[in-house]
This record gives sequence, structure tokens and C-alpha cells, in this order.
Amino acid sequence: MDNRKRKFHIAKYIAIALLFYCFLGCKGKISLEKIKEFIPKSAIQSAIRVYVDDLNRDGIDDVLLRFKLNDEPIEDEHFSILLGKSDGTFEMARKDVFSFDKKHGMSFDAIAITKKGNFSVMYSGTGNCSGSYRKITFNYDSDRRGNDYWILNRDEELFQNKIFTTTPPKPIIVTKKDMRGIGGEYFGNIKDNLYDGMLRMKIKNHIPDSVSEYRVYSGNLNRDDFDDIILRFKMKNESENREHFHLFLGQKNGTYKLAVRNDFIELDDVDGTAFDKIAIKNGYFSLEYVGYGNTSGSYEIITFRYSKNDKNWLLHKQGSKFVHRYFTDGESTESISTRKDFGKIFFKDYRGL
Repeated sequence: MDNRKRKFHIAKYIAIALLFYCFLGCKGKISLEKIKEFIPKSAIQSAIRVYVDDLNRDGIDDVLLRFKLNDEPIEDEHFSILLGKSDGTFEMARKDVFSFDKKHGMSFDAIAITKKGNFSVMYSGTGNCSGSYRKITFNYDSDRRGNDYWILNRDEELFQNKIFTTTPPKPIIVTKKDMRGIGGEYFGNIKDNLYDGMLRMKIKNHIPDSVSEYRVYSGNLNRDDFDDIILRFKMKNESENREHFHLFLGQKNGTYKLAVRNDFIELDDVDGTAFDKIAIKNGYFSLEYVGYGNTSGSYEIITFRYSKNDKNWLLHKQGSKFVHRYFTDGESTESISTRKDFGKIFFKDYRGL
């Protein structure tokens, strides 16, 4: 057997061994056979991590399982809390999905579990982002009925890039009180809210005190090396239909700079259409609205693109469909208009077509 084949077989045996036993937490190891029902067949074997400890303080070992799936983006990580039972089996308590690993120079590091059932998910920077970190900590608690839950206690991030940042920035910290207060701070229901909370902290000085509602979205708005942010909000002392959209560009030092704003759009709750979300991708972003009630099936999608020549965002395309349960005859038709129809319109000047 040549060296190449020998190395292959050694690697194969190691992989099999890792599948059967995994070194875990502070209480030793566990056979993956006991929790195989909770690991999908499409899981990437090398990304499976298992941590054992008493997560709900009942004296029985539990499992915090982390894995990735072959058919999903490489950033997506699945975390499951499996509570041990007196008969040696496990049951699913909570599960969630994060997307921090292999993104922006960050890599999953480890999970630490304390004697009180609290746990932290930790990431560290690699390569040019060495020195960066993110640590997300959840505290254990239970309600009067004995239902177990884990709630965000602290989310701390320090991100730096050696090429662009000469001195490390201050860490950004999110706590339970900074979350939305609608249950989004609980493990199992935290995916979108966790990202939202951290993004909001990054531009908190730009959010007015008198907002009635607001949400932030992240993506690359101008095709450079940094993620950017769109803030959408409404004001308490204005029309319920008035929406504000502010665009912030990520800077080399990790901060965000206000680039452009539009304070005049009034599409939400007009003609039975409600704001849904903002989608951002590679210099394009879309404001998306959907119908509700008798106009269910309607939608409005307004897309803008970044122009390097203008160093600004221009209206790229607008698509709409109106459906009314009682007053629409026949098939509803889509209406799509492009720049050849409406000309050159900057985002800051857009009022609707």
C-alpha cells in the first residue's frame, strides 16, 4: 500500500471514530448513536459539534448540538438543545439557526457551558480579521409551569480588519433590554432578531427618539468590501403611511456613514398593501409590499441599483400586481416598468409612480 492510500485509510478511520465518539464539554463524551435521530442525513460530518452538560439543572446530562447541511449556504449553522431523560434518551427542547461562521472573516470557535445551564456560542476572526470575535451568551431559566428556556443575556462583537483598520474599534454590545421585547430574545426564536439587534446598535445614534416602528437590513449596497445598512422607520407624530428609508455605508474603521435618505415614501397601508421587507443584493435593493385582506395576492416591488458614475442609487424597476377578491374580473395582470418608462430617478427623490 503506497503512502497516499495509507493516508486515505487513516483519515477514513479517524472520521469513523469521530462519528461514533465526540469529545464534549466538561463531562466527557457521548455516542452519536444516541442522538442520531436529531442529525439530518444531509449534515456535513466535519461540521458536527456536540457539547454535553446539564443545561436545565435537573441533574441529567443534556446535549447542545451544532451542525451544517450540505444543501444550505455554508454560513448557516443549526443549533439544537437536546434534554436528557432518565431513561438515557433525549428530546428536542429548542433549535435555532445562526449565520456567522465563514462570513466576513469570522469562524466558529467553541461553545462554553456553565454549571448554571448558561451557554455561550463563540466565534473568532481568521486571517486579516485576526483579533475579531463574537460571543453570544444565553442564560437558563424556567417558568412557573416548569418549561425550560434560554434567553439572550449578552451579544458582544469586535470586528477589525488588519488591512483597513489601524486600531481596534470598541466592542458593540447587545443585551436583553436592547432586543425587540416580543419574544425575539429567546433561543429558538432569535435568528432574525439577533442580527437585527446588533445592526441597530451599530447605527443607534441615527435612530430618532420618537420612532413608532423601525427595522434594519444588511447587505452590500455599493459593491465595495463592506456590508451596508438600510434603516426603515416611522415617526409617532406623522401620518401612519409615511415611511423613512436611510442608507448607511460601511466604512474601513467598522463604522457606518449616512449616504442618502428618503423621507417621503407613502406606500405602506395604501390600497390594502402592507410593507413586507427589504432585499439587498450586490448593489441592488428592493422595497417589497404585499396585499392583505381583500387584496391578498397583490404586491409592489420597487428596485433601485447603485450607479458608480452618479455615486448614488437610481430607480431600476418597479413591478406591481393588484388583486381584489370582489372587484377584480378575470386574471390579474402584472405591471412592470423600467428606466425607459420613467427616466432617471434618484432614490432620494422617489415618491412612487
